[in-house]
Amino acid sequence: MKSPDGRHDAVLITAGEIRFGPVYCELKIDGVAQINRIFGEELKWSPDSRFLAVEEWLTTDYVSGPITRAAIFDLEAHRCTALKPAERGFCRDFHFEEKTFVYKKNFKGRGEIIELEVDLGSVSGWSRFTS
Repeated sequence: MKSPDGRHDAVLITAGEIRFGPVYCELKIDGVAQINRIFGEELKWSPDSRFLAVEEWLTTDYVSGPITRAAIFDLEAHRCTALKPAERGFCRDFHFEEKTFVYKKNFKGRGEIIELEVDLGSVSGWSRFTS
């Protein structure tokens, strides 16, 4: 998927499938694989193409999962961070509103959906990513 300005691309490549569940993927950003990480199929660019949000999977174990979180890549600063995990849930419906990242944690087993808003300026825990 190309970024809105066309300068970047993000590709999800199917790596496997959870027993009775969704597929999980490898992620390439601008042709470079993000090693030792796996991702779901949820992916969204910010309108200015600076940020890429992807659902990251912390386990593929059927019994202990799903455990997912929203991972955010800052293409301008070549850094990434991950938000608090959704234990037994999925991170979905990503979108960006100005300097805010909005998403939902969907806990299907409990029938619960929580919408969260994150100020991108207040996010911590950034680290370099493979670029």
